[in-house]
This record gives sequence, structure tokens and C-alpha cells, in this order.
Amino acid sequence: MPNEPLAEITDGEQLFRKIIEPYKGKVIYLDVWGTWCGPCKNMMQYAKASKKLFAGKDVIFLYLCNHSSDKSWKNIIKEYGLASKSAVHYNLPDQQQDAIEKYLGVHSFPTYMLIDKEGNIVNREAPRPYMSDDLLNAVYKLLEK
Repeated sequence: MPNEPLAEITDGEQLFRKIIEPYKGKVIYLDVWGTWCGPCKNMMQYAKASKKLFAGKDVIFLYLCNHSSDKSWKNIIKEYGLASKSAVHYNLPDQQQDAIEKYLGVHSFPTYMLIDKEGNIVNREAPRPYMSDDLLNAVYKLLEK
């Protein structure tokens, strides 16, 4: 996604709200990751399977990339096939990424969270992509609300 509409926002909560605003009414599976992060890239191999679990459902996969060059960010998205109709990718400038991570309480990478249809963070330690049964159950509970 283009960063221009977000350029002037420095508050982490405001930034987060602006990013998720277009996806009200959908469940959001948030992945905070970095191209430099081995465990993050390891989890990427499960992303396609996770997306298949929710094909045709009101689920958005939101990726926020931490402190990575645009070139390496785009390469990882391509290498792991992370682009899809249900995926949204941001590689924010460092100051904004720091602000949003502080607001979200991110302390390690990767971090996964679930956001309900109203935009509330309901699980700050969401199941990882390889935990397909747990992820399926957690997301379907939110879809049913």
C-alpha cells in the first residue's frame, strides 16, 4: 500500500486506526515482521496455506514490515508469494513503524495479532500461521460475531 496518505501521522494509535479503517467489517490477521528476521521468514512458508483456509471469507492479512529496505521487502513478498487480494502490505518509515509497534506492544518478531470486525485488537498473541487448527478456530469465532 502507498504510504503517502499516512505521511503526516506520527501517533502510533492514529496510524494503526488509519491503516485498518478500510477493513471495518472484516477480521484482520496482523503479522509484524522484518526481512532480516529468520523466524519471520520461516513463518512465511505457511502464509499461502493460511490464506487458503479463509478464501472467500471476510479476512484480511495485514503485514507491517519492520526496518527493511523497499527492495528486500518487495523481494520477500515475491519470494514467498505473499501478494493476494486478501493481503495488505506496508513498509512504513522507521519513525512510523516504531510508533505503531509501541502502540501495539510489539516486543518480538514475528508478532501476530487478531483484530475483530470493529477494529478492536482481541488477541495480541494470535496463533502462528503453522498452527492452522488454532488459527482457524480463533478467526471463525471472530467471523461469527
